[in-house]
Amino acid sequence: MATRQPQFEEIIELLSKAVPVLESEGLDGSFRDTEKLINRINGMGSIIPSHKNGLYSVLRMMLESNTYYDSKAGELLEQAFVLIKEALSENV
Repeated sequence: MATRQPQFEEIIELLSKAVPVLESEGLDGSFRDTEKLINRINGMGSIIPSHKNGLYSVLRMMLESNTYYDSKAGELLEQAFVLIKEALSENV
């Protein structure tokens, strides 16, 4: 198992806060994909590149359907994405 990054708990917290917002906004696909991502991250115990790709897919789906800017969850997901990039030591 890889070492848990310092951002791990904050990423899970941000994603967890976004889930009920996505659900309440009727964004079922984003809601389900974000829940699955949380489970994959928790199961792995650390952040890996596929987690970044999974969250990117959720954000992209929201952008393409024009729901990102209207969603209160967009900011939470974006903050989590930045933290994932930091956890993977990528330039933000």
